[in-house]
Amino acid sequence: MFTLGSVLLVGAVLVGAVLLDAALAPPTRAQEERAEGGSWRLHAVEFARSEGVPARRLLDGADAEPMGMSWYFFVARRARVDGSERVVLVDVGTDRLAEPRGRGERRSWHVRRAVPVLEALARLGLGAEDVTDVVLTHHHWDHVGALARYPDATVHAHPAEWARVPDALRRPVERAGRASLRRAGGALWPGFAVRNSGAHTAHQRMVRVECADGPVIVASDAAYLYRNLEEHRAVAVATSAAANLRALDRAVADVGADRVIPGHDPAVFTRYRSELEGVAAICP
Repeated sequence: MFTLGSVLLVGAVLVGAVLLDAALAPPTRAQEERAEGGSWRLHAVEFARSEGVPARRLLDGADAEPMGMSWYFFVARRARVDGSERVVLVDVGTDRLAEPRGRGERRSWHVRRAVPVLEALARLGLGAEDVTDVVLTHHHWDHVGALARYPDATVHAHPAEWARVPDALRRPVERAGRASLRRAGGALWPGFAVRNSGAHTAHQRMVRVECADGPVIVASDAAYLYRNLEEHRAVAVATSAAANLRALDRAVADVGADRVIPGHDPAVFTRYRSELEGVAAICP
C-alpha cells in the first residue's frame, strides 16, 4: 500500500534523475548558441613579407612586374557568457619561412623577413593554449604548416582538403579526436560560416564572419590580392579560372568588394591599420 509520502518521495527521485541526466547531457546547438554572444572580432596577423615577387605568380595572365606579398593568418574571437573566449584561427601559417629548412622557399618567394607563427600570434596577447579552434581553408603548406603548434584545438576542414594535409600534421589530430570534417558549407558557430568556393584548390573554402559593422568574407587564396577583385582577374594557381571568378563574384555580391579580404595582400595592413605592427584590425 502506497502512502502519500512514499509517492512524493518516488516522484522527487524521478525528477532528480531527469534533472541529473539533463545536466550531464551534451549541450544542444541552441544551448551552444546561447553560450556565446556579441559580434566577432577579426584580425589578420602577418608572419612573413616578400618583395619583388613576379606578378605572374599571383595574377592570371600577368607579366613579371615585381610586387609585394604578405603571408598571414586570421584570428577570430568571440566572448562566451561564462567569461571565456572562443579563439579561432583561420589557417595557421607556417614556421618554415623563419627556419633554416625554408631557405629554398625564402629565395623562391623573395621573402625579406619572417617570424615564427607563435611569435606573431603573441602580438595579440595570445598563446597556443588560447586557441580553441582552427579552420583550414585548404591544404597548402603555407596555410597548414604550423598546425602542430596548437595541440588542443579542434580542427575544422573539408574532408578532401584534410586528406591532402601531410600525415605528420594530420595523424596526431585524428588520434586525439580533434578533427571535425564536413563536406557541406554552413555555420560552424553563430555568425561564423564556411562556404565551399573551390577553384584555387578543388575544395578550398572561404569564411564569412559577422562583425559589429557587418559581415566580411575571408577569401583566403581565392583572391591573393585586392587586384584579383578590382581587375576581375583569377589567381595564378587555380583549377579553373572561370570558377575562381564566379566564386569571387558571389562573395562580392554578398558583402561588397571592400568587405572581401584577400589572402596575401600587404595592403590589408594599410587598409586596416592597428597600433600593433604586423596586425590588421579588420573587425577590432
